Amino acid sequence: MTREDARASASTSDAKLPLLLAGVACALGTYAAWRAKATNAFKASYALAWLTLGPAAILYAQPDRDELEKTLRAKNAGGVVSAEAREAQMRAMRGVAAGGEGARGGET
Repeated sequence: MTREDARASASTSDAKLPLLLAGVACALGTYAAWRAKATNAFKASYALAWLTLGPAAILYAQPDRDELEKTLRAKNAGGVVSAEAREAQMRAMRGVAAGGEGARGGET
């Protein structure tokens, strides 16, 4: 991982909690404004709640980048496919898509 990747990963993990707290505060403000029948305050806090809670939920739901890279490397460790094998796979898929003999498994 490069320094830029590490900085990007650190910045997103640092932004999780403040976004979540800001989103919860906006959601509480939305409820308070609704109860007080303050239309403009409700609209503003509702918009801010969407803009903060949405990204916070996505940041908490997505897997950690380091863990994801580790998992993908482990899956691909022994399965390096050569360019020739990949081309053969592509030709076979094109044959199936075109309805050629590959679609019927070689039967005529």
